Amino acid sequence: MSLTAWLRGRSDDQLAQLLRRRPDLCLPVPADLATLAGRLGVRTSVQRAVDGLDAFTLRVLEGLVLASATATDPGRSLAAARDLLDADDDLGRGPVAGAVAELLELALIWGSGDAPHLVASVSEAVGPYPAGLGRPAAQLLRSVSDVQLAPVLRNLGLPPATQPGSGQAVAAVLAERDRVTELVAACVAAEREILDRLAVGPPVGTVRNAQLPVAAEDPTPPSRLIAKGLLIPIDAHTVELAREVGLALRTSALGEVTPTAPAIESVQRSPAELDRLGTTAALETVRLVEALGEAWTAKAAAVLRSGGVGVRDLRRTARELGVDEARAALVIETAYAAGLVGATHGIDPVYLPTVEFDTWRRRDTAQRWTELAMAWLGMTRQPSLVSQRGERDRLITALSPDAERGTIPALRNHVLAVLGTLPPGAAAADHATVLARLTWQTPRRAKAQRPLAAGILAEADLLGVTAAGGLTGYSRTLLHGTRTVAEQVLAGALPEPVDHFVVQPDLTIVVPGPPTAALGRELALAADLESTGGASVYRICEASLRRALDADRSAADLVHFLTRHSRTPLPQALTYLIDDLSRRHGVLRAGTAASYLRCDDESLLARVLSDRGVDSLQLRRLAPTVLISAAPATRVLDELRAAGYAPAGETAEGAVVTLGPEPARAPTRPPGRAVRDRAGTDPGAHLGELVRRIRSGDALSTLSQRLNPIAQQIPGVTSATTMGLLRDAIRAGRRIWLGYASPDGTASRHTILPISMAGGMVRGHESATQRLQSFSLHRITAVSVLADEDESDVGEDPR
Repeated sequence: MSLTAWLRGRSDDQLAQLLRRRPDLCLPVPADLATLAGRLGVRTSVQRAVDGLDAFTLRVLEGLVLASATATDPGRSLAAARDLLDADDDLGRGPVAGAVAELLELALIWGSGDAPHLVASVSEAVGPYPAGLGRPAAQLLRSVSDVQLAPVLRNLGLPPATQPGSGQAVAAVLAERDRVTELVAACVAAEREILDRLAVGPPVGTVRNAQLPVAAEDPTPPSRLIAKGLLIPIDAHTVELAREVGLALRTSALGEVTPTAPAIESVQRSPAELDRLGTTAALETVRLVEALGEAWTAKAAAVLRSGGVGVRDLRRTARELGVDEARAALVIETAYAAGLVGATHGIDPVYLPTVEFDTWRRRDTAQRWTELAMAWLGMTRQPSLVSQRGERDRLITALSPDAERGTIPALRNHVLAVLGTLPPGAAAADHATVLARLTWQTPRRAKAQRPLAAGILAEADLLGVTAAGGLTGYSRTLLHGTRTVAEQVLAGALPEPVDHFVVQPDLTIVVPGPPTAALGRELALAADLESTGGASVYRICEASLRRALDADRSAADLVHFLTRHSRTPLPQALTYLIDDLSRRHGVLRAGTAASYLRCDDESLLARVLSDRGVDSLQLRRLAPTVLISAAPATRVLDELRAAGYAPAGETAEGAVVTLGPEPARAPTRPPGRAVRDRAGTDPGAHLGELVRRIRSGDALSTLSQRLNPIAQQIPGVTSATTMGLLRDAIRAGRRIWLGYASPDGTASRHTILPISMAGGMVRGHESATQRLQSFSLHRITAVSVLADEDESDVGEDPR
């Protein structure tokens, strides 16, 4: 039975499941099942499917690869794999049977469950060292010279090398398990340590001058092992542990791999407690994004020539937000992904809040956090990479292209899905136990993904997606439900905003909960935030009160605001401070003409004029109560305040105003690149329609072959499939059938025995003329591997 015939015997549900698990097979939609069979062996597709296997299923596949390489009867490969796994489960039951069913569903193997066949390219995708075992000794010894074999033959008691083939004699000795056990038992501790380390895998190591002839008395342990034949040199500096030796050293042939995923050590908490902890982080995230917008409005961050935020701007932003640089990078990246900050397009571009930022900050807290969380889940950037070294040892900066990782959204969903397997209220004891589960689920990707997964877990805790290592209730709803429902759940979990506070004698204000929007805005003007959490602490100082006075708040307004919202009487020191600043505030007034400075107190104006700290303003007296300057009014105000004065700006009518510019904003930009789930059509119905199209195309191809078997057209395949089939045919020495388009447009068919493929050409002996022919790869329209019995009969379906 061929692979195409096996696919024809699969049910529609099984084919739909195959296309769901390996979606690259239907891009574009295969014309028929023969085309689908060709795509199953494309190396990139097979590699992607193998990389997604869990540890036990991968180990079963590796066992099948090892067994198929040595088994004389392909039907015995599964039994041999069971022996390697030390498994005794019956067909249809047990972990091995479940792994085989998984491999059949993915079409990495085909045929019956008790006698499966490997799909083309599976062995290559698994790699040269399945289960960490080296290659067979006979294969390794082919490249070892007789000079190098001389000490090995002498130590093993074999005849000297008098003719080619001495390496096979050494391989025969290594094939005897008892003899290998004796050789290993005779090794000293240093030699045994090397063998044990290579036996675990990978089975290769580095040795200086590995191919030089050595003696058993050589002082270095690796050289003695080479002389004993237990290590085989494969080049001048590399040795490999033969498969037979590795199997003899192991207690379990394929290593200890559990068929079930490791349990996640968890701590049981109440769901309400997790939500309470998560809302604290969610409130802090929203506050930090709002603070980021305010900080970049006051002083924008410059855009580097290579893109991104510079190190100095990142440090300044972190200092202004009161967090470390890693968290500042996370806030910046998330706000950028949500479209709340963006770059301008001028000569000197800078990062500024966008127009959407003003709209976002007017929404309620639940809506604001949900928008940030969805942006983080879908963005293709990884904030944890910021400040690390990337390619060419270049520092990765925030918002730079180097932080792009296209697979990050899928990894985030995978990590959170692992946490989602815990019951509500349960939290992982630590990140290590979650990473261990991820390693078991995708062991071939674990090494590269482990640091990224650790960064995702840390970011989820900081953003409030998780709390204390567990998914919160509103996060579960966001991941499995709709945004509206998640906002409602979060709004119910958030503490009620408070509109009061406590003013303490040390001029600090304690807000026992999240402040209302109006209260938060007024407090941000009159006081500086010192700490957040369940309660927020603000501190009143001269600079903060001056900021409120500059914002057109009078002394009476400030006292009324503090008295109305404070649950305690105002300290006398605070009222004195407000009165003192209000008396001095605006005594000096600056305006724009070039600019001017006027004051009814002539002595104060004379003191300003003689103050060397403000010489850069180039002040000169215009009248006894008026000075003018060539500097803008905003600069006059800033430098006078820095010198210890308390000026205020005024309009042409003499009213006190704030002379700061309108908040700068970046232009609206398109949404950032993000990966989001596509809602709408039923995926099951879509896959069912694809299967029906493939079945219909297969029926038409079969009918065409029956009606016109001589002039039949070989089913078209993709270029990747063509290359894979040609590569497999060259290795196996099989004849192929080519559909070829000549330069003049003439179509022809050729049956050849291919011998090489390079430089855009495939070369082989044509069966009809027995001459060596060359064919351009880009002109091949179709290709099919012929069975032995079909080489002389092109009328039958070669698949």
